[in-house]
Amino acid sequence: MSTHSRKYAIISDLHSNLEAVSNVFADIRSQGIEDVVCLGDVVGYGPQPREVLELTMKTVRVSLMGNHDEAVIKGAQNFNAWAREAIDWTRDELLIKDGTEKARWDYLKAMPLSFQTNGMYFVHGSPRQPTIEYILREDIYNGHYEKFDEIFGSFEKILFVGHSHTPCVINEDLDYVTPTEIEHGFTYTIEKEKLIVNVGSVGQPRDNDTRSCYVVVDENAVTFRRVEYDVDAVVSKIQHIERLSNNLGLRLKKGV
Repeated sequence: MSTHSRKYAIISDLHSNLEAVSNVFADIRSQGIEDVVCLGDVVGYGPQPREVLELTMKTVRVSLMGNHDEAVIKGAQNFNAWAREAIDWTRDELLIKDGTEKARWDYLKAMPLSFQTNGMYFVHGSPRQPTIEYILREDIYNGHYEKFDEIFGSFEKILFVGHSHTPCVINEDLDYVTPTEIEHGFTYTIEKEKLIVNVGSVGQPRDNDTRSCYVVVDENAVTFRRVEYDVDAVVSKIQHIERLSNNLGLRLKKGV
């Protein structure tokens, strides 16, 4: 693909996990990459929404709206009890009057639903329902071919998504590269076929790997990167916040 020559780092689902986000941003800097796109869910679940949002504001080129970001602004609907309470707590944290609350809130509200450049389409969930719809392996098994026809028809070359916290690559033949195949440094060569790429999660991985996951893309390939962080430190912070369920910390220790 010759439509773009520079490298982009694409991250998603940071979920207020400062340790994870800080280490991923350091990994991105170590490669000299300046163009960072966030696919949403900067906040929710984790213990440091203010710090993560402010660091994101300083670091990324584009930050898209995820369903948790949207729920902080509009109210949590169709969330489980743990997630809903975390969203309500996050809203209270972001609105603490410390002189930067308006900048935080304005940034959150202004997050676009999608972003396109050089044949690449970026969205949290899917082009059809940007913050809500999942693109899953089960869709292939269950024969949701019209869904894939519509989604593949909506972008030019590569669609980057998050939302499921599970990294994968899907091509137009609906071949699925599984999370277990996606080790640190796994590279998928870009050819003529269209691709759907789930970049995984920085702040709450769910593919049985506790490390943060994100991707780097250039004109030739999509490369997945795994970054370790101090999981126990984040778990401890969650345990010390009464309104956050301990389960939100325990799942980080399992990567589920």
